[in-house]
Parts: sequence; C-alpha cells; structure tokens
Amino acid sequence: MFDAMAQIESQMANRVLPAMDRSGVGGMALFARLHAKRSGEAEVLSLKRRYPERFVLGTPKPFDQRGDLSAGFVERTVAALDGGPFLFVGEILFAHADKAHGEQTSTGERYVAPEGRNVHKLLSALRKRAAPVMIHWEVYNWSRDWPSFDALYGAFPDVTFIWPHAGFGSAAQVQTVLASRPNVVVTLSKKERDPLSLASKELEAELGPAMVDACDTILAEWRELLEKYPQRFMFATDAHKDFRWVKYEAIVQRWRLILGQLPEPLAQSVAWRNAERIYARRH
Repeated sequence: MFDAMAQIESQMANRVLPAMDRSGVGGMALFARLHAKRSGEAEVLSLKRRYPERFVLGTPKPFDQRGDLSAGFVERTVAALDGGPFLFVGEILFAHADKAHGEQTSTGERYVAPEGRNVHKLLSALRKRAAPVMIHWEVYNWSRDWPSFDALYGAFPDVTFIWPHAGFGSAAQVQTVLASRPNVVVTLSKKERDPLSLASKELEAELGPAMVDACDTILAEWRELLEKYPQRFMFATDAHKDFRWVKYEAIVQRWRLILGQLPEPLAQSVAWRNAERIYARRH
C-alpha cells in the first residue's frame, strides 16, 4: 500500500517508520506541518535522507494563509520545488472549517479564495514543474465554493489537483467534481467514518457521510464511483497528530478490509498504483 497523504510535526518522526512497517505500508506522501514551535520540516527531510525509497515529499503546510496566498508563501513554495527533494505541493487549506479539537477562529473557518491573484501566480508556476498540488476544501458551503473551484480547475487543466478526504463530500458531489474536471484526483482519507469533528454542528450537517455502512461495506453509490473512475482515487490516512498516528495500524487494517471488497485490479489502483503514478515515485 502507498499512503497518499500523511503529515508530521516535530518530535513525531520516530512514529512513522514503525507504523508503516507494522501496517505493511511500503511508501508514503509526507509533508511537514509548520508551527512556530513545533515545525516538522527538519524531521521530514531527515526521514527522506535516511529512507529515500519510502517517501515522496510535499512542501511544508502553513496555517497562516488567509484571503489569498501570500507572496512569500508562493516564493518559498516554488523555490522548494526547484531546490529541494519535493515532488508536490503539500496541503494548502482553502476552505477548512474549525475543528472541535483545533484552533477556533472568529469566522469559523480558514479560507483562501480560489480566485486570489497569488493563487493563480503559484499555479502558473506549477505548470512548468509538473508538480501536483494538494488543495483542501470542504463542502460545507458547496454553493459558494464549487463554482470557484470549478473555475480554478478549469483555468489550469495541466495541473494535477489532489483533493483531500474527498472534501468530506457526498458521492453525488464527488461525482460532480470528477465528471467536470479530469485533472482532479481524490484521497479517501477519513471517508471510512462520518465527519464528526467540526466545531459547528450546522456546518457539519452539510458534509457527506462515510462511504461505508456500519459494517464497513462500501455503499453502492461509492462503489459505482470507484468503478467509474478507477484512476482517480487514492488510499490515504492523513495521519497528522499523535491521536491519528497512535491509530495508524487500525486505520490501515480497516482500509484493507474495505478495499478487499473490490476486484483486485481496482483495489490495487486505489491502494497504491494511482498514488505512484500521480506522485511519479521513482524506485
């Protein structure tokens, strides 16, 4: 299996390899979380140096972008892709509702506008570098956000966009995105459970349910999506904080049971083949 999305802060690197080995995960797309006192950047780079075949690195993930991407962020990200061991742009929080266990903001969300001038500057630069970009947006305000992201995907058809957690959306919403924009691929991280961590229950109610039932059986509408778009979905855990890394083995085992319900070629595509293609992993 290839974990298409994971992230760490400082003092977390020693969790990664043991968790992967115990779970039988051969490779991982990994990036650092940038916090002033607990940045994981040095540890991500150290893991790559020590185990180069196991990791594909994304640029570090900041938490301070609002309204538009800052010019400094764009410059740092492009420089990192040109001068470091980075193959993709790590998760950028475009529409991220406050979580019950995280920072609470005055607006109830972190938001970067897809039409931002520096957003387009960054994506224009990525065209020349063939680097996928991981854009996080949750569907709690679909009517506001889908037209804007649809326009963004359409403006940069030669950029591969990775959509984490399927936006916590419904099968119908994911179908709309995939049918409209062939340059979007989806990670299935956290879609094995209902999204129950938003600070606002009103926003939470707008999100789609899990893609499996209470017995971990893939729902018919999701199975249809996987079969219709076999090259557009990637297994991922989004292990990021201690509580997710502690549960890493259990999360992977659950996904093995879920993917085991699919025909072997499709299961392999979701489990690792799509990720290795998207991230252009080199052995």
